[in-house]
Amino acid sequence: MILLTGGSGFVGLNVAEQLLQRGDEVLIFDLRAPPRFFAKAPFFHGDVTDLPAVQQVFSKQKIARVIHMSAITAGPERDAREPRRIAEVNLIGTLNVLEAARNSGVRRFVHASTGALYGGAGIGVAEPLDEERHRPVPESMYGITKYAAERSCLRLAALWGLDVRIGRLAQVFGRWEHASGVRDRLSMPTEIARIARAGGEALFPPLGDTDYIYAPDVASALIALLEAKAPSHRLYHLGTGETWALPQWCELLQKRFPKFRWRESSEGCNVLPLAPGTRTRFSNRRLVEDLGWAPRFDLAAAADDFIAWLEAHSAA
Repeated sequence: MILLTGGSGFVGLNVAEQLLQRGDEVLIFDLRAPPRFFAKAPFFHGDVTDLPAVQQVFSKQKIARVIHMSAITAGPERDAREPRRIAEVNLIGTLNVLEAARNSGVRRFVHASTGALYGGAGIGVAEPLDEERHRPVPESMYGITKYAAERSCLRLAALWGLDVRIGRLAQVFGRWEHASGVRDRLSMPTEIARIARAGGEALFPPLGDTDYIYAPDVASALIALLEAKAPSHRLYHLGTGETWALPQWCELLQKRFPKFRWRESSEGCNVLPLAPGTRTRFSNRRLVEDLGWAPRFDLAAAADDFIAWLEAHSAA
């Protein structure tokens, strides 16, 4: 069985969907039940900061592999208001799941990390961000705690003899993205798509190109990391290797929704990023060469698929 912590979250639902479609046994562990669409997956209500609850999951189920995705994706206001809770979920929660996995003999533990840990050091870099050459300098509590969790996973994997792999996610958008209470803002492409569908106007700051990745693609990359027989590295950037800017996205949406209006603006914006600045794209050389992974969706294909998904899941 594959345990998905944070399995009712945005990325978690995309991973669960793909695994269930293949016929895998999946257990979702989260504070929120998944949508009814995922009724085939057993659900365990729990908090990763509650070590006894985490241990109970592993004791009651034969967990062979884990994708750990539980996290609070906080903005500045929550950073100031709830720093302890952010650290408890993103760091201590990771240690709890990792320890329980070790004690249960889990074969592969995949930790979903984030490009947000680069902070300002990931902005304006002249070359794609490399797993080894470019050093993270996290600035937000989200980035700080995720980097601490990432380094803790690597340290304890070495001490405990665990097969731990880390995937740093590029900027994910698309299917199943929803206001979960643990993510302070939806991604900008998703916000804009919802406005476009409603025939409204999107105002957003000029940000330039960045490393967006469509949710089904990031899910398939996490699954590839889970299943790789002998990956050469502990750490992988999960990105498409390409970049695009929001005006390109808007132009595609406008073809489908003629009433939709948009413009870049320095004030009065109704679509904003979680953090300032535009991160340089990831190098995904390791992901492609070691795991043979390739994205299914370019920008146009992602737009077509997401529009169709929104129409089919109008309440999502």
